Amino acid sequence: MATVCTALKDVIEFLLIKRYIGNRHFPEDKLITSRIKWLSKPEQKEFENEYKKIACYLIKLKKRTGKSSEWHISINPKNIAEIEKFIGID
Repeated sequence: MATVCTALKDVIEFLLIKRYIGNRHFPEDKLITSRIKWLSKPEQKEFENEYKKIACYLIKLKKRTGKSSEWHISINPKNIAEIEKFIGID
C-alpha cells in the first residue's frame, strides 16, 4: 500500500514540479509506466484503481503525435489546492 501511494504521489509531483498544468501536457502512458515498472502485478492493479480516483483532478486529452494518437495528461488548474493537500504541500 505504501509503495502504491508513493508511486501515485510521484506522478502528481512530477506534473507539479515540471509545471504540466492546464494547456501544457505530458504523455500519460510514458509517465505511468516509468513510475510503476518496479511494482508487483497486484500493486500495479491497486495503483490503477487509485489513479482512477484522482483522474478527476487531471485533464486528459488525445493528441496526435507522429503517426499515432496518444493520451496526454496535465493538472486541472482549478484543482491545484486539492492536489497539494493530497501530496502534503500546504
